[in-house]
Amino acid sequence: MSDSSDKLNYIKNMIWMMCCDADIAEREKKFLSRAAKEIGAVVDDWNVLMKEVIGGKGQLYSISDRQKAIATFKSLIVMAKADNKIDPHEKDYIRRFAKSIGLTNQQYKTISKEIDMSTLLDPFKGSGRPADPSGNFIAIKEDFAKIDDFKAVAHENDVLTKVAGFDEFLTGAHTDSHIVCFHVAEDKEISIERCRNLLSKAGDKTAAILTRYQGHQVKYLREIGLTKCVIEPVYAHDIDNLLK
Repeated sequence: MSDSSDKLNYIKNMIWMMCCDADIAEREKKFLSRAAKEIGAVVDDWNVLMKEVIGGKGQLYSISDRQKAIATFKSLIVMAKADNKIDPHEKDYIRRFAKSIGLTNQQYKTISKEIDMSTLLDPFKGSGRPADPSGNFIAIKEDFAKIDDFKAVAHENDVLTKVAGFDEFLTGAHTDSHIVCFHVAEDKEISIERCRNLLSKAGDKTAAILTRYQGHQVKYLREIGLTKCVIEPVYAHDIDNLLK
């Protein structure tokens, strides 16, 4: 089976998971759309594909590569949880898929607990059409007291987030379409210097996260060219605004 067939079958499995409880949530549609872009899946007509999958009445679509199959299994779990409840039809499909790829009960439980959204679709990348990295975040960990909270909100909005140190980011490779988020420091001058360095590498893809007590720093950061700022707590609409 070709790489493109694996990607298309991934999408088919996800479509059935989205539709099988007869209640398609907006977050499910967003996750599927984001995943399709991430893996570079080519879908000529979504309506035709959905009719095909629904007509299959719960058919499993095979994935030839072991790591991609496990990534699909994990994605099915993520999709099932997207609407905050797992329907019996969803649970049955997940278990049938797990059995079809040879997972034991212990492997099922272990893998289910090891879902990392930032690397979930990595097995599908690296061949065929390059994945679209737009919308991904790189969070600079220095001064981020609540980096896990930030990552959680981003992931709930189907945006993948990777964490990097300040020096690590500045000396490493950078994809222009990633949004680089840093938390301002208590010291205004440190924040300004850090922002200047990030702007020199990430340009208008640089975003500052601040507490409400640090709001006065926005003025100084804007003066040196920063265009994206968010005051904590970060909500889903803030994530959307950062992506614009």
